[in-house]
Amino acid sequence: MIKNPRKMLQFMLIVCILIGLAALAVGIVALAKQEYIIAVAMILVAAWQIVNYRKWKKSL
Repeated sequence: MIKNPRKMLQFMLIVCILIGLAALAVGIVALAKQEYIIAVAMILVAAWQIVNYRKWKKSL
């Protein structure tokens, strides 16, 4: 299945960072357009990515 778990964790860290940054960018644009529900949802996604990042960072 996974040949090198360390490489997979590093890949997941990179994906986690990209998802968090994209969600934060969408949240900021949504705030600018006064779409508050979308903004809150995207900021929650970005916050959850921080939790995931810390969890996966400990695994390395």
